[in-house]
Amino acid sequence: MQKVTEAIKYVLESLRRFPLCESTVNRYEMHYRYCLLPYCKNNGIELFSDDDLQKYVEWLMLRHKRAEISWGYLQVLRKAAAILADCMQNREITWKFNNYQQSLCKHYEKILIDYRIYLSQSLSPNTIRNHLCVARQFLDFLGHCGIQDINKLTPEFVKGFISDKARNYKASMPFLTIKMRKLLLFLKDTGLADVNAERHLVNPAPSHKKLLPCFTDDEADAILNVVDRNTPLGKRDYAIMNIALWTGLRGADITELKRSDIDWRRNMINLVQDKTNVSIQTELTPRVGNAIMDYILNGRPETNCPYIFVNHISPTKQLGRSIGSNLMWRYREKAGISHEAGDGKSFHAFRRTLGTRLVRAGIPINSVADMLGQLKVDSAKAYIALDNEGLRVCCMDISLLTSRKDGLNEV
Repeated sequence: MQKVTEAIKYVLESLRRFPLCESTVNRYEMHYRYCLLPYCKNNGIELFSDDDLQKYVEWLMLRHKRAEISWGYLQVLRKAAAILADCMQNREITWKFNNYQQSLCKHYEKILIDYRIYLSQSLSPNTIRNHLCVARQFLDFLGHCGIQDINKLTPEFVKGFISDKARNYKASMPFLTIKMRKLLLFLKDTGLADVNAERHLVNPAPSHKKLLPCFTDDEADAILNVVDRNTPLGKRDYAIMNIALWTGLRGADITELKRSDIDWRRNMINLVQDKTNVSIQTELTPRVGNAIMDYILNGRPETNCPYIFVNHISPTKQLGRSIGSNLMWRYREKAGISHEAGDGKSFHAFRRTLGTRLVRAGIPINSVADMLGQLKVDSAKAYIALDNEGLRVCCMDISLLTSRKDGLNEV
């Protein structure tokens, strides 16, 4: 165990020399401490070899099959273990993308390629990835059932797949069934298979949608006020959070901002949203514009990187998409804001805060959706539920209603 522990320390030191944020390295440390180290201890492993790596992955796959860990978490644990195996086999430690997708036959791979083209006509890239993930799992399931020709697909296989994956989607079955319905419609439209999606993929109940809160005005001000705007890093973080709070742009869109996206003469920001792939134009207020200008002129490192917001360690490059969670981790506690998992006090709460403020200001919900770049008005209706004072105005007066049951009229 001593050799494994020392190797893990060396791996973490090596990762810190890569252009990774500290939170990423900390997560890998947690993966080693709470998963891989106990596994090595229980199995008496002193030298984590490639054979040990293979057995470890098989153990993780078994845990995934029992719905103990998600497929995404399994991939992260597998990558951490692979880096450790490279270290203990005296191989070079590198940081690269590893593709752990299930291997499919050529027939199914061709179906996935055509399905991607089919989805690209109406869905955003992120949504397409989710659909393809479920489709790949389904085709892999068929392969394990001995079905290598999609023409042999029957409703029984669809039901079997849903039953097999249901435990992984206990609180989000519509996520699975909606994507399966889309896949079956594609197979029917292309003449590959004819299974009635509406008949075999009916959700027993509507999905439960949790209403997450926004920041209060005092909380939003507290977070911004604790930022040290005298440092280059503080200038960057202050500008990012002001953009999120006063324009409602998502974190992924903020990290994609370029100087060419800002029209300083007309005080507008023009960009194509990452989530929806739809163009949006939003107002550049003086507060936001001054924060961006202060960072560009007085805080941003000299670099040829075309993106406005960059990291402040060498090599200088575009910020990663986890910057939002990193900022909240950095400033939330300093601002005295408590946080628990699932309480909504995340970077995206800035967007909800702006949406709620717009609703409170009496702006029509259709206009709110347009200002935030939302394709569906229903997406903006959640901000109405966060406007408590506005909802009180809608309450009906029940003082004139009487009850025929004794006791209900008593105060």
